Amino acid sequence: MRTATKSVLLIALVLSVLCMSGTASAKNAPGSAKWCKHHPKSTLSACQKSGGGGTGGSPPPTNITVSPNPVVETGGSDVYAVISVATDPVYAEQTVEIVSGLSNRCGQGVTWITDQGTFTGSTATATIDDDGNATVTVLGGSCAAGVVQVIADVEAGTDPTYTATFTIDPPAPMI
Repeated sequence: MRTATKSVLLIALVLSVLCMSGTASAKNAPGSAKWCKHHPKSTLSACQKSGGGGTGGSPPPTNITVSPNPVVETGGSDVYAVISVATDPVYAEQTVEIVSGLSNRCGQGVTWITDQGTFTGSTATATIDDDGNATVTVLGGSCAAGVVQVIADVEAGTDPTYTATFTIDPPAPMI
């Protein structure tokens, strides 16, 4: 009987040690809060911070795209492009200010067309829709080829700012 009792106690001890080590490894497993804290740049979805729910995390990055990219000069070195800003829907109904050095490259100026109206110069504003998107159309006259920077500044309480670049290519020669 003593052997059976010792065997049961030994099995219970082994099982409790295994359960404890399983719990300890689960606390530090990839994707756990402790693991993510020590791997802040991890791409695991469990480690991604969210912008909602008061978690204190930052919203996902904003994506700025310019279409087409590169922009090709047409006619008298005119350019036409659509700038799209995609951010977290938490910024819906906020204003995004678009600033670009395009006006420095265009001798006849730049015109911006947004949901808030028509703007000239280096800055325009648009409203972020319920999906977190804003679109701006830009027209430039007599522009020089080169790289242009675009800055999107969400005018919200946290005031996130994002940057992208696009290229203006000269017109292709006719063959």
